[in-house]
Amino acid sequence: DLAAAVKAVPVRVTGPRPIARAISTAGGISRAALDEGLMLRARPGVWAAGEMLDWEAPTGGYLLQASFATGLWAAEDILRRG
Repeated sequence: DLAAAVKAVPVRVTGPRPIARAISTAGGISRAALDEGLMLRARPGVWAAGEMLDWEAPTGGYLLQASFATGLWAAEDILRRG
C-alpha cells in the first residue's frame, strides 16, 4: 500500500533548475582515508561509496552512475576479501 501511495504522489514540473543544483559538492570521506577497495583505513570492514565520498563534479545525471559504479567497486572488494 505504501509503494502505491508513494507512486501516486503528483510531482509538478515547472522547468529546469540551475546547473549549480546538479553539482556534486565537495565533502565526505577523502580518498586518502580509503584503501584500493574503498574500505576505510581507520575502520576495517567498513566500505564507502557514492555520496559518502569526497568529490566535486558537474555530474548532473551521471551522479547515479557514479554511485552505482563505486558501490559495485566496494562490493567486489567485499566479495574478494571473503
